[in-house]
Amino acid sequence: MSRPPEIRTEALERRLQDQQKQRGRAERARGARGRASPLWLALDLYLPVVRSYRPRTGEDRPSDDRVSLPPGVFRFGLPILLILAGCARPAEGPASPEQSPTSSVSEPATQMQESTGTIPGWQLGAHMPTARSEMPAAEIAGVIYVPGGFSGLLGTGQFEGYVIRQDSWRELRSMPAARHHLMAAAHNGMLYVFGGSSAVGFNATSNAWRYDPETDTWEELPPMPEERMSGAAVTLGDTIYLMGGVGGSQLMLAFDPDHLRWRSLPGPQQPREHTAAVSYQGELWAIGGRWSGIGELSSVDIFNPQSGAWRSGPSIQIPRGGFAAATVGDRIFAAGGEVIMTGRDSLASLEIYDPETDAWEAGPNLPFAVHGVDGVGFDQRFLLFGGSDRAAGIDNEGRVQIYAP
Repeated sequence: MSRPPEIRTEALERRLQDQQKQRGRAERARGARGRASPLWLALDLYLPVVRSYRPRTGEDRPSDDRVSLPPGVFRFGLPILLILAGCARPAEGPASPEQSPTSSVSEPATQMQESTGTIPGWQLGAHMPTARSEMPAAEIAGVIYVPGGFSGLLGTGQFEGYVIRQDSWRELRSMPAARHHLMAAAHNGMLYVFGGSSAVGFNATSNAWRYDPETDTWEELPPMPEERMSGAAVTLGDTIYLMGGVGGSQLMLAFDPDHLRWRSLPGPQQPREHTAAVSYQGELWAIGGRWSGIGELSSVDIFNPQSGAWRSGPSIQIPRGGFAAATVGDRIFAAGGEVIMTGRDSLASLEIYDPETDAWEAGPNLPFAVHGVDGVGFDQRFLLFGGSDRAAGIDNEGRVQIYAP
């Protein structure tokens, strides 16, 4: 990602500083993207209710063990929001199913490849064609695939791929159904997508799909044993593991992509949702997240597939949910996220796990605080995709933030 000599670092620094100053202003929230003032006023009142709601646990939990929202929230709140949304400029539509997997919808943004200057190590990549949050990301052969998520108020089936070496995007065949808070992982050249919520509301699903990058096609797979959303998926060996989330139990679900079989395993010691997970040195790490009655979490649980047992790992420094984590070389990176159960704040902090000290250390902050973001480690870089600027809300900008120490 070299920059042309004519691009000036000072100019980019001024541009970033201006963006950061404007980020908290009402004019920016209601500006060029056509956000109507009544819509965002209603959204401020409505989203904290649904985002902070958590399913009941123990004896108080409904017998079907599914996520449900308080009566009247969608009967009155969502219709009002959708009516107000009609006053705003419509969001960019989903990809056409006939779109070629190699069609580029974003040229390399060379000016964004420049170092941010004020924050050592961070760069900005080409913006996402469709600004989204609460979606996963997974890498296959140098392309990072980003399915679904929130695009505006509703879940979407939008699907795009980021070509790392070219710093450009490809528009791909849309998902079979719109989903947000879904989970995804790559295995043997294929992308596997699991669960998430249906487009409207917060209703966990059990669907599973496989995407073939060679043919740009989707295939339906045997569903998960239970509904699940807001969890994390990670590949280790020949198995894809799903941990955390809400909608069903806190068991860890293991999927065999070669034989299309599911099995259930003990879940993390601490129940968690809006969590992140990575595979690291032959084990699985469940990191942070949040849980009803506790708040945001700093705890880390580690699963050894050989013994089938969990143990406690080194806690992250800052409790967070809805953040990005990835293995980069012999270290683990965790960045961004939000605090909404013990406050309200979007996070820009970066933490790096050092195996020599067996502890997390602070790294340079992200250029922009985001939550509902996912990240991928590739070639000693940590890449973060999309996310929302506003805690407990949807304010998507579609940024690609890249840390290259």
